[in-house]
Amino acid sequence: MSRVANVDRSNAFLNGFYRNCHKAVGIRKTKRKIDCMQNISKLELYRIFIEFIRVENQRERRQVNRRMLSVFFWCFLLPAILSVALLVLIKFGALRPSARVHLDWLVLIFPILYSVYFLSSEVLKEVPKAFRTGGLTLTLGQALKDGEWRERVIDGMKKSVTATPEEWKWILSSFRIDLKTMQYRTRYLTALAGAVFFLIMQGIDSLTGEPPKVSWERNSVFGWVESTNTDLSQFVGLALFLLLLYLSGMQTYHSLKRYLNCAELLVFKETYDSSNGE
Repeated sequence: MSRVANVDRSNAFLNGFYRNCHKAVGIRKTKRKIDCMQNISKLELYRIFIEFIRVENQRERRQVNRRMLSVFFWCFLLPAILSVALLVLIKFGALRPSARVHLDWLVLIFPILYSVYFLSSEVLKEVPKAFRTGGLTLTLGQALKDGEWRERVIDGMKKSVTATPEEWKWILSSFRIDLKTMQYRTRYLTALAGAVFFLIMQGIDSLTGEPPKVSWERNSVFGWVESTNTDLSQFVGLALFLLLLYLSGMQTYHSLKRYLNCAELLVFKETYDSSNGE
């Protein structure tokens, strides 16, 4: 009987041990699943954050695209249509050939009128206010408009992205890393474009045959300096092109950084509200 009791006790102990092992394994699997769900939720929140920035940026670009469309219509398309119509009328005898003299004015009049309209609606209307209140007031007024824009973006961001402060910190860190990568990419592409275009220009110069003529000119600062006919203009053109390329990339960087600032203000606001609530 004692042997049977000992066997039963050992079997019960082994069954309990196996049961506890299965529970521990199940707990570990559950923790892993929870960690995976948390990681997936963070990535999903970051995707929602990026999608919100894309939609807001697309909304701003619609306004810019409308302005660019109006510029294209009034400065290029309409003058071209009227010029072609004038040439067709002259060719078929509806107008005298002397009307061709007014072709240049027909091409220039619409861009000039649109420029005057744009300056009067965007710039000239602020000139009297600048004289009355000063340029600092205009700058502060622009800062107030930027503050209203940030408030609107923060409200939309709060409605679109529902995250805890810890998740917001993760989102901000990820977006900050992406912005630094974009900045490095812009610098790298600018340097690479400069090297490529320099080699292309040197290759074109070597294929043209004759070397550039070198002359010595007297300079009041450097004395006698060596000058060529084409190298200076080529390097100035290359420098301007690289400057425009770099500024274009940095414009995108600063445009996206505004949303990073809005997210930081949102986190600060939520932290302040939670501390006051406690």
